[in-house]
Amino acid sequence: MQEYDFLPYVFTEQLYYIDAVESEWKIEAVENQEQEVETHSGVSDMETNTLKQEIEKVKSENTTTTQEKQNNDFSYFGKNRKNFLILINETEHDKLNEVDNKLLTGILAAGQLSLGDVAIVNMAKTEANFLDIYKKLKPTSVVSFGVDTKEMGVPHDFELYKPTKIKAITWIISHNFVALHTDKTKKLGLWTALKALECYTS
Repeated sequence: MQEYDFLPYVFTEQLYYIDAVESEWKIEAVENQEQEVETHSGVSDMETNTLKQEIEKVKSENTTTTQEKQNNDFSYFGKNRKNFLILINETEHDKLNEVDNKLLTGILAAGQLSLGDVAIVNMAKTEANFLDIYKKLKPTSVVSFGVDTKEMGVPHDFELYKPTKIKAITWIISHNFVALHTDKTKKLGLWTALKALECYTS
């Protein structure tokens, strides 16, 4: 009689014999499979996390780019018919106040120009630099009224009321409107400089 031949006499139900060694092997195999699943699951989670990080990075870069574009954008007044750029530094208003606007209109009229011939940019109300402005307006003449040109990215030392040509652009640097209102000598200096501009007399 084999070692387990007596069992049918003791138990009336059908019996199944499971070899202990085989059972241990199967249990070990199942455990290994579970470990492999956990390992693969971990790699998958890592890849998913990395992908999420990349997506967030792209979103962040796009947001930054959009913000930069918004910061570098600017508005201007006038129709810029003669590519004549006028830079002002008006901190309290978007446009020139009535008194300064009357002075500028008179200065332009002396050269047979109107506000429709120029583009006026208030540098106190924008973070745009000169390159941003140039790309949009393509000026050939620039008159700055009390604006620090170095702060807007023009690395040049200008002399007041002396027309200075840099590449295709002629620059004239003037005092602000407050100084011009009270000093006829400064007004004369500006008018003399403006006569050197081709668009001012043509």
